[in-house]
Amino acid sequence: MRLFLSGHGRMYSAEQRKHIRRILCVLFLFLVFCSIVFQIELQYTMKAEMKLYEKMQKESTKKEVCTLLREISCFPVREDETGHETYFFDNGYGTARTFGGKRSHEGIDIMTSNNRPGYFRIQSVCDGVIENIGWLKLGGYRIGIRSESGYYYYYAHLDRYAKGMAEGKKVSAGEMIGYMGNTGYGKEGTRGKFDVHLHFGIYRPEKKAEETLNPYYLLKYFSE
Repeated sequence: MRLFLSGHGRMYSAEQRKHIRRILCVLFLFLVFCSIVFQIELQYTMKAEMKLYEKMQKESTKKEVCTLLREISCFPVREDETGHETYFFDNGYGTARTFGGKRSHEGIDIMTSNNRPGYFRIQSVCDGVIENIGWLKLGGYRIGIRSESGYYYYYAHLDRYAKGMAEGKKVSAGEMIGYMGNTGYGKEGTRGKFDVHLHFGIYRPEKKAEETLNPYYLLKYFSE
């Protein structure tokens, strides 16, 4: 095949054709490499999602898990910028609670290594609208965000809110909404009744009574 310079009738020289072939060869190998990496990442993601389906199938349908994975894009607590402090959590969903009467725990508590109020930043896990903000006796300073699909994401015991947070405000996934604290279990402003942590809960949409689901495996998925 003869190669011509654009707009000219002159052919490329043998050296120029050789150089072009090298470039095309490198480009081809790069595309093959990218394709392989994409396939590996896709397989890894699919395996991780299948494990999540298996762990949540007792309480959630595959459709529900797909919806949650589609709208949740990050963990609710941001990493410590210094790298010195960490957070951790276990599966405490459904355990007994006594303050305010006998009840069960409706979420997961994310604890910190330094137990310092206002240190760790809290972010929205999805796009949504702030439906509730302010003090609750049990939840302290809390924010409730309703996603487009109707799920209600609940963040409790905040030390304080990020600037501009208000009822009706649209928030994006990854947007900072407040700081982890130890507020609640009393009148407004009560602090220190328990260790610093974030209580994170998810409530299903369109239910007559509030119906929670266990967010533990979702949190594990987005923290790994």
